[in-house]
Amino acid sequence: MKTINYSSVTLNDLETIFDIENINDKTRFHDWFLQEYIFSTDEEHFLEKLIVKHFQHINSYTELELISKFIAPILNMVDFDMQDKAIRDFYEVQLKFQYHEEILFNGRCDFVVAKGYDSPINPYFFIQEFKQTSSSFPEYQLLTELIMATLINQTNSLKGAYIVGSLWSFVIVEKIKDNYYKYFVSKKYDGMDIDDLKQIYKNLQIVKREIYESH
Repeated sequence: MKTINYSSVTLNDLETIFDIENINDKTRFHDWFLQEYIFSTDEEHFLEKLIVKHFQHINSYTELELISKFIAPILNMVDFDMQDKAIRDFYEVQLKFQYHEEILFNGRCDFVVAKGYDSPINPYFFIQEFKQTSSSFPEYQLLTELIMATLINQTNSLKGAYIVGSLWSFVIVEKIKDNYYKYFVSKKYDGMDIDDLKQIYKNLQIVKREIYESH
């Protein structure tokens, strides 16, 4: 059996298994990004202070520093913990899925919002943070995780994001039919720009709201 690890997956690996089409259509994100969200005063102050605190140093942060100082505070402020739905966020989660009989997808996901309190059962949203030591591009790592999640959840669409430094890109994957997927990548949002950072935060809050309302 062939094993494919998320941390080293390439586009060529995926294209030998799935029919994948990257669609350059930013309007696909309108239903997500253009939803209304009203920021509280605390949220606006939090985002403004985040930029002031990290603007000078973020490009020199190590992977651990970037996660702990910049990414995790944003995710904690969004707060994906939905106790009444038994849904919460998980870090460094192993996601294993056997595709047919000949291929095993395996590896650890940086961040996932999933059903299940002790351990994740159904994953709903992923964030992949770029690792300098990785041999693959984060877009393909995230894409693989999203495809596996559609198979695990038996659903046709899933959202995620990947981060390179202060830059966030959001992704939508759609299963068109068996073995055929389309995916869409948003413009890059710079977390050191207040308007972009507010959009990043809003996008995450909209995902949280959608997950909550659908369960």
